[in-house]
Amino acid sequence: MSGTAPTRLSIDAGTANQRLDRLLRRLLPELPLSAIFRLLRSGRIRVDGAKADGALRLVVGMVVEIRADVALATAPIAAPAADAPLASLPAALRPRVVYCDEHLLVVDKPAGLAAQPGTGRAGSNLVDWVRGAFPAASTATFRPAPAHRLDAGTSGLVAIGLTPTGARGLGAAFRDDRVHKVYFAVVHGVPLVGVGSIDAPLRLVEAAAATQPKVVVDAAGSPARTSYEVLRRAPTTSLLRLVLHTGRTHQIRAHLQHLGHAILGDRRYGSTKDLGRRFLLHAGELELPHPATGELVQCRAELPNGFWRDSAGGSR
Repeated sequence: MSGTAPTRLSIDAGTANQRLDRLLRRLLPELPLSAIFRLLRSGRIRVDGAKADGALRLVVGMVVEIRADVALATAPIAAPAADAPLASLPAALRPRVVYCDEHLLVVDKPAGLAAQPGTGRAGSNLVDWVRGAFPAASTATFRPAPAHRLDAGTSGLVAIGLTPTGARGLGAAFRDDRVHKVYFAVVHGVPLVGVGSIDAPLRLVEAAAATQPKVVVDAAGSPARTSYEVLRRAPTTSLLRLVLHTGRTHQIRAHLQHLGHAILGDRRYGSTKDLGRRFLLHAGELELPHPATGELVQCRAELPNGFWRDSAGGSR
């Protein structure tokens, strides 16, 4: 064995939540996947000092060790930079990285953080955060941005392409309905039917005031369908799991108002409760094909603290 020390990579938030073999393919681009698997079987690549399977899902704190006689590529691993330029963004509004590799970033966006510029001061939106945290992703012809919208008052998962390949692949996946999204909401009242579907066409309202619905149920609108399941009940509220079958603007918000169970805090769509800059809607599950490899990526974001029990007055 060479006297040179092996390369050790500590897994942080920017490299966690991906398979070991995917990380190694980026670090060792000259090697075919079969050769990488041989290195794993022989122990020349180890995790936490032990042999590891390529399907191992990496978590923060693990250490990947690559023997010195294995040529390591110099390409950097995508990871958030120190966000000193974004120091003005309160800690409570900073996104949490759920998945990250060269092409794809998925974050858990806090409620109260706008997705796009124009709804707050510079730096107080997700686009500015991404571009500040991943400065190397921006070029003269490309700048990363979310592939889909999440309202400022909604928390949860947002997918972003960090490269042109990533952005194109995500755009195609959303356009072709190959993305599966699951939301959770705390609503006023309890639906009479525990499992159901809201099938009601939606129409955009031109020049709607900030306090009025932007979307309304209308027979002349576009087809829209949302499935729901009641997960928990309290005397005056309930927690729902919701699956989108179409992707209309404000679909869940308008559909739940139409059902007679507005989302708590969503004053625009009928809620009588004021929760400030947020309402109790959370994008908790996201499944989509990886924009570069096509492999299924599954991400989860737990409900924010107090989402059900404290904010809604619910109980377990």
